[in-house]
Amino acid sequence: MEEINALVADDELPARGELKYELASIPGVRIAGECANGKEVLAFLKVHPNVDILFLDIEMPMMNGLECAEKILAMDLPLKIVFATGYSQFALQAFELEAFDYILKPYSEQRIRRIIERLEDSLTLRRQHMVPGEVTANSQKIAIQTRDKTLMISPAQEIVLISTEKSDRSLFYTTNGIVESRMTLRDIESLLTPLGFFRTHKGFIVNLSMIHEIEPQDNGTLLLTMTRYEKQKIPVSRHYIKAFKDILHI
Repeated sequence: MEEINALVADDELPARGELKYELASIPGVRIAGECANGKEVLAFLKVHPNVDILFLDIEMPMMNGLECAEKILAMDLPLKIVFATGYSQFALQAFELEAFDYILKPYSEQRIRRIIERLEDSLTLRRQHMVPGEVTANSQKIAIQTRDKTLMISPAQEIVLISTEKSDRSLFYTTNGIVESRMTLRDIESLLTPLGFFRTHKGFIVNLSMIHEIEPQDNGTLLLTMTRYEKQKIPVSRHYIKAFKDILHI
C-alpha cells in the first residue's frame, strides 16, 4: 500500500496535535501538513496538491471548513474531505459537500482508523482501474461495474436520475431498478452531461428527457417529477436554476 498523505486543519493547536498523533500512529499515514484556517488550507493545496485526505474542522476563523470545502471542490482535486467538529448539526451540510466522512470531537482512535481503512480500500480499487460501481463509457452505452457483474446501459433510454446516498456513493435510478455506484456525482456529471443529463442540485443529476412534470415553488426554486419515479420529488436549487431554465427554454 502506498503512503497516505494527510492534511490536518483546525484553529485549535491542541486539537491539531491530538489528531496528528492519532494519524501518525497508523502505519502508512504521513502528516503532509497542518493549517489553522480555511485560507491556509487552500494556500497549502495550491503548492502541495497530492494530499489524499483532509481532516477539516468546521468552525474556524477567517474561512470556516464548509466555505473551504466549496472552494476545494472547485479546484477538482482527488482528495477526500473528513469534516471534524464538536457539533452534529453540520452533518447535512457536510455531506451535501460530498464529504468522505464526518467525525465528532473528542476524536476516537478506532473511528479514525476506520476512516483510514476505508480510504485505503478506495485507493486500492482506484489503482486497479475499476471501482465497484464505477462508470465507463463508449459511444452508445455506459458500463456500471457492480460488485458481481457489469451492467451495460444506454443512458438516454435507461437512466432516469442519479442521487447521492453517501459521500462516496451514488444511486442510479434506471428503468430496470436502482444500481449503487462508488463514483461521486461530480465524476458522473462530467461523463453524462454531454449525453443529455443535468445537475439540478448538489445531490441530484437528472435525465432531461425523463422529466415528467415541473412544479414552481414559492421560494423561486423548482421541483421535478421524473418518469417511473413519480413519488420522489427532485429539487432544482437556486445555484442551478437559471442554467436549467435556459436549457429547457422555460
